[in-house]
Amino acid sequence: MKLLKTGPIRFVDKKIIIWKNLIAADRVKEMLSPAFTGDSLGHAYLFCGDDGVGKFAAALDLALALLCTSKGDVPCLQCNACLKVLRNNHPDFHVIIPVSLEKEHKSSDGSLSKAGWEYVSSTIGEKIESPYMPLSYSGVPTIPVEWIKEVTHAIQRGAVAGARNVTIISGIDVMNKESANAMLKTLEEPPPNTFVFLTTNRPEAVLPTIASRCQIMRFGHVPASDIKTALTQALKTDVTEANMRRAVHYASGSLGRALMLASTDLDESIAQVKQLWDKCIRGNVGEMATIVDGLAKRNDYEANKSFFASMMYLIRNSFLQKNGCSENYIDASDILDDPKGLFQDTNNSEKLSAACASALSGVVAYGNVAIILVNFVMTIMEICNGEQQ
Repeated sequence: MKLLKTGPIRFVDKKIIIWKNLIAADRVKEMLSPAFTGDSLGHAYLFCGDDGVGKFAAALDLALALLCTSKGDVPCLQCNACLKVLRNNHPDFHVIIPVSLEKEHKSSDGSLSKAGWEYVSSTIGEKIESPYMPLSYSGVPTIPVEWIKEVTHAIQRGAVAGARNVTIISGIDVMNKESANAMLKTLEEPPPNTFVFLTTNRPEAVLPTIASRCQIMRFGHVPASDIKTALTQALKTDVTEANMRRAVHYASGSLGRALMLASTDLDESIAQVKQLWDKCIRGNVGEMATIVDGLAKRNDYEANKSFFASMMYLIRNSFLQKNGCSENYIDASDILDDPKGLFQDTNNSEKLSAACASALSGVVAYGNVAIILVNFVMTIMEICNGEQQ
């Protein structure tokens, strides 16, 4: 996926990092560019922010720049080192990302099988090729401890091909305690010229022993204008203007989410939201329970995330429309029925949005979907009907 290029910050007679993948994120660039040029990058960073806002893209650009052998500004994307990084076969470049393993990916003792390692490698390749695109999971994603141990060994061994050794660990909050302990020594006493870039959507879920050993950088949302420009450049298939507007608006500042949605039909998820909302606002407990039961039984991690994200999207649109603040790209079909005038009350809208955010956070944290749904519906009915359920 080809993304926007942005100009470097220039210093005299020193290598400059050119951000090949990272879009917008000006504050992050303003902090990291001088540190790179001045050779004062820290050995460990924790990049925090929503999914698809550029955390992995920033880490990849830094890895490319640190390992690039060009005599000019870096990365050049043409030298042997850059090409090896992009193919994920550079001996001093290591990537770990959460994966959802199937039965064939595991050996009899639960460790990664040959097919598992091949799956891991192909998944990393996809992420490097499209650093903003969120990965899809069929089940709960994990980071196998043997993968952490293998990379930790490679870090402790030191650089092989050059002067620097670079590791990216995406989704550090997924790491269990055993895996985290395997990383601690590396973060506490890294070999010279070692750089570790960790990313997370949930900084509150990162173990304090990990976070305390890193410099923390927070990534904000990508401006809508930059998302639209990137979508136009990145998508190889024709996307209607209506789908483009909807994707940009629905993405809520996440380029990754916009890329996923631009060529996706949102109608199914939105229809499910409207159906449940209709039963809640009318207090139809029996039909509502049937819908909740059906949603809870499906074992689809991505669909569950999409459901609550769609609910949040529709609540926002409904509030804007009811208060005369809606922008011209909000489709009339993306509004919730509001016979009680709930969205005319800012307090109600804030409570509804908070309930969605809490439920979505629970799904992302791999909580019990049935319990999340029941709690969510009880909160919605309380707000809709103005009484304790």
